Amino acid sequence: MTTLVERPHGCLSPVLLDPVLDNPESIRDMAMRNGPYFMPARYLVSGASADSASDNSNREDVEVPDYLIGPTWRGDWAVEGRPLVDGVDRVLEHKGFAQAARAIYGAEVVVPEQVYVNLSTPMPGQGFSHTDIPEFIGIDRTNAPGWLLQAMGTSRLFEDVRITIVTAVAWFYRGERGFFRYWPNGRDADSIRHENMWNTAAVGDNDYMHHQVERIGPAGVRKPDGLTINSLLDHDGERWIVQEDGQTLLDYADEDVRLSVSWKAKIYADEAIRQVADTGDGGLDLEEVVTRLADALGEPRPENVETAFADVDFRNHLTARWSGYQSG
Repeated sequence: MTTLVERPHGCLSPVLLDPVLDNPESIRDMAMRNGPYFMPARYLVSGASADSASDNSNREDVEVPDYLIGPTWRGDWAVEGRPLVDGVDRVLEHKGFAQAARAIYGAEVVVPEQVYVNLSTPMPGQGFSHTDIPEFIGIDRTNAPGWLLQAMGTSRLFEDVRITIVTAVAWFYRGERGFFRYWPNGRDADSIRHENMWNTAAVGDNDYMHHQVERIGPAGVRKPDGLTINSLLDHDGERWIVQEDGQTLLDYADEDVRLSVSWKAKIYADEAIRQVADTGDGGLDLEEVVTRLADALGEPRPENVETAFADVDFRNHLTARWSGYQSG
């Protein structure tokens, strides 16, 4: 398999942009119009692909670690390069993001794929950092659950078919704190704090670079009680409201809700390599992925992919061994 992009050893520092948009207030207006928003942890705990994560009728009765239960909610604004909400084109086609992505890896081809929004209500610092969910030739969010993709990425067992993805995270928040901390030289090295949360962005490889959100709101703020994996966030025209089974649990003024927009693009060294990747040549199938992970775990191989996806123990063993989350 031809290398998709030459990846230097270690992490790369992100490119910082300031400003991002001429009319940043319009992003908050878009967010108010396009709820409700779901818990991103659904990507990690569901046995289904990410396509169904936002479907509140598709619930699984699974145990969810408390640290994954909000108070952050997500909404997809563009997937596979296809806009889902009005006005997202200027983010999906942002020239500054694409230029920064090319510069980071010296690559010729940048293919914008995804835009999503994250909304967080006041909360203490996360207490952990994480890396984003990766993609591979033949295996991505459309046919594999987030917990499997994260284990694939963290294990480093599939680097030969890993697709390089650059992420731009842009912030549109004027409230208290909500700073972004990242580790450009690896989780064991020093971190950097980005503090300007209004109309700025960091463009980098978040599939490898650990990052986290610090405290949002005043000192001593606590995470809200009563949240579950199925809690939703929406705007009722006046305030942001947290809902559970149609009932309002909490409400917040707009200035109290931290908003970030993430843009993701696939990066290829040149057009020929992109075409090879698009054909799926040398790619993986799910049977091979499950077999390779089970063997590396030292666990018995599941009978088939369906059994693996339904096996909570297998899921938990993978997550325990190759989590994208690190505390401290």
